[in-house]
Amino acid sequence: MVQTNTVVRPGSDAAVLRIKGTDKAVAMTTDGNSRYIYLDPETGGKIAVAEAARNIICSGGEPLAITDGLNFGSPENPEVYWQMEGAVKGMSAACATLETPVISGNVSLYNEAFGDQAIYPTPVVGMVGLVRETAHITTSDVKEEGDFLYVIGEAKPEFGGSELQGMLEGKHFGQAPGLDLETEERRQKELLGAIRKGLVSSAHDIAEGGLAVALAESLFKEELGCEVEIHGEQTTELFAETQSRFVVSVKPKHASAFEAEVPEAAFLGKATNNERFHIMRNGASVIDEPIQMLKADWKGAIPCLVKSEG
Repeated sequence: MVQTNTVVRPGSDAAVLRIKGTDKAVAMTTDGNSRYIYLDPETGGKIAVAEAARNIICSGGEPLAITDGLNFGSPENPEVYWQMEGAVKGMSAACATLETPVISGNVSLYNEAFGDQAIYPTPVVGMVGLVRETAHITTSDVKEEGDFLYVIGEAKPEFGGSELQGMLEGKHFGQAPGLDLETEERRQKELLGAIRKGLVSSAHDIAEGGLAVALAESLFKEELGCEVEIHGEQTTELFAETQSRFVVSVKPKHASAFEAEVPEAAFLGKATNNERFHIMRNGASVIDEPIQMLKADWKGAIPCLVKSEG
């Protein structure tokens, strides 16, 4: 809030600061997922950069550059050295494709406990992006009843390192979600183009927890409900953490133009004013819960975890 430049506070996909004396703004975000990098360092490194870029795109910005914080155990351990090498290689590949040079960073090594137990490898990416016109600034919250809801990108049965896997199994194993950088780049550019044309009311990247979590998060601020129909295998559709995906809301009058601009967008349903999070599959209810209850669980997650570990 210094100098009253903040346009979008933390809580959306990225914070946004206006540049006084211009019609431009800067979007800023930080991202990192140590679980993916633990399972597949190179792919996890790509995902860390790509997710940060998705957050910038969802805010109406064009990714410009990153800074990083690389946190690992002892590099004298061959496995930790392999993690570092793979993560940096993956980050470099994503930065080259998305044209986001690394302009600064730091490294923290020998992060271990109980003798030789290394932390999960945790590169943290900070990214900035340029919002060319303040009219392009977009937030993650669905704005009003009747807005059309879309998902960009299909879900695959990818659960390695996911929130669902951790909850059900108590540990993370298997293969991290895959990431095709060409697909990532294409979808980011298509969505940003639609945002700049004024066709998008809200945008939110699908990350931890999958579609169900991203959609619920998009409804919390205004405490709207939704009527949504999914297709395909239920668990995959709702909770897979497949990469390069977005949840978007669009005013009905912009639907045709948006679908033409973003061909991979699939219609999900509509926002409602009944304050119920209602997801159906083949006409049968899968989830039907009060949005206020889900919001309370979401806001209380960290205090609950702290108390449970105490």
